[in-house]
Amino acid sequence: MKIGLHSVSYSGTWGGQTALSLPDFIRKAAALGYDNVELAGKRPHASPLDMDAAARQSVRSLLSELGLTLSCVASYHDFAAFYEHKDMAMMEKELLYMQQVIELTRDLGGSLVRTYTGYFKEGVPYRSQWDACVAGIAESAAIAARYGITIGVQNHSCIASDPDSLLDFLEEIKLPNVKAVLDAPFIDNHNKPIRETVLKYDGLVVHTHLTDFIRRDKYKYISETVTHEKNGLEMIAVPIGRGSIDYRAFVGALHEIGFDGTLSYEMCSPLVGGGSEANLDRCADESLQYVRGLIAELSN
Repeated sequence: MKIGLHSVSYSGTWGGQTALSLPDFIRKAAALGYDNVELAGKRPHASPLDMDAAARQSVRSLLSELGLTLSCVASYHDFAAFYEHKDMAMMEKELLYMQQVIELTRDLGGSLVRTYTGYFKEGVPYRSQWDACVAGIAESAAIAARYGITIGVQNHSCIASDPDSLLDFLEEIKLPNVKAVLDAPFIDNHNKPIRETVLKYDGLVVHTHLTDFIRRDKYKYISETVTHEKNGLEMIAVPIGRGSIDYRAFVGALHEIGFDGTLSYEMCSPLVGGGSEANLDRCADESLQYVRGLIAELSN
């Protein structure tokens, strides 16, 4: 197993967090000691809109110079996009973006595109949205096959986020270049056992992300009674091994099924300690050392 760093971690996406340029992010990953990088296929990093031939060659050369490889390009899709105006080319727009990300991945020397299914829309039957996501990813896979690219479906967005539903989703598509990007937090969020769930994915997992969280109660102030009322939970990111996700079980189960892909660390939410570059670096370094330790234990 290899350990990668996702560029979204240094994209400034979550208010107040440090944003690095794409070249500076790649240098950061190398300096921290990661094996490879995952690049977000959107601004401010690897948007196909901004990556002309010279930029692609520059990134590929920088990766080679620093001894890094590209684990994948992360593509951001919503194939469940149903809109009031049915005559708009919504699916075509998703597929054009997908084709551009696939070509970018090839040009950067990669072979995997990570994608989402779709986010649930109120007022539209769930099965209609499911069918749209199946159709969108199946057509994406047909495009990807022409370039020797695999599509990795992450259990992230609403449609098929439940681990058992994602298995159903992959079975329905049943194409050799459509695999799973299986992430532990979404197994945990659905209250499924981690080891037993991973074992169901034998031969299907092509990539995974690592994030860890603590949960904090949220409250709102009730002025009439001068009290605080519980108002849900907030999930805040911490370095791997310091939160609620059992990564020893997760990485161990991946080892059992012979997974040899990338464990891609991502800081994709507010962090304990804030969003300064120093805190991002600290979390990335601590997480890398923890996961290396897990892998070393499995090798003994």
